[in-house]
Amino acid sequence: ILAWLANEIALAWIHERVPTDSPPLPDLFFSIFPEVDGSIRIAEYAMLILVSNALIVIVLHRHRWHVARRVFFCVSVAYFFRAFAITIFQPPVPSTHTFCAAKSTGGSAIIWARVSKMFWAAGIEQLRPRELCGDLIVSGHTVTILMAFQTFRQYAPKKFQSLSIIYFILAHLALISLLLNRKHYTIDVVFGYLVATRVFTEYHSVANSFHDGNLSRNPLSSFLWTRLIPYLERDVSPKVFNILEFPYDCLPSFGR
Repeated sequence: ILAWLANEIALAWIHERVPTDSPPLPDLFFSIFPEVDGSIRIAEYAMLILVSNALIVIVLHRHRWHVARRVFFCVSVAYFFRAFAITIFQPPVPSTHTFCAAKSTGGSAIIWARVSKMFWAAGIEQLRPRELCGDLIVSGHTVTILMAFQTFRQYAPKKFQSLSIIYFILAHLALISLLLNRKHYTIDVVFGYLVATRVFTEYHSVANSFHDGNLSRNPLSSFLWTRLIPYLERDVSPKVFNILEFPYDCLPSFGR
């Protein structure tokens, strides 16, 4: 919640700084493929499917609290980085058809009014049309899509892993749809991919090293945020078996 709030505050503030009189930046993808209006719906519906499945896996996982702690920490790190990134760099919007609300004085009262107005929509345009501009690098849609996909692939039982192929295709279809609708530059999506995959992979790599007693030998443990992993993993079993079961013992479980 704090990470998402940081993103909303950053967006409410940087909206005043986005250049509105500059054309979109050159982009190789844009020069090859035409703009497809409305394809954002494909991206967001795919994102909702992936997030829903990831949440189902978390809730039904035998080690649900440990898995939830890991996933939401990774999401928080990625989104705090995103808040920092969009604060320091505001390129022009990728499309001349993008609507940006009128600018104002940008006072604290206006910023908080904007945050309270858009916070509940979680950046999903199907819930609330976009009004503020500037949150481009890195792509929040990309971070969410890939975090959800990685969560399912990492923690779903083996019998459901065939779905990972379908969700892999769905995730990349969503990313292409983002670009076709000119909601992001290609570099936004690339950075979103790097942030989401690196944070998720690095966390689990360092966590495995911690449980194996080799934390100091893992070069990734030198990052500042990884210093929290011994605290976050203090009560986690070294082996987290991917077994799904309903939260109540009276209901059946699904095997590995």
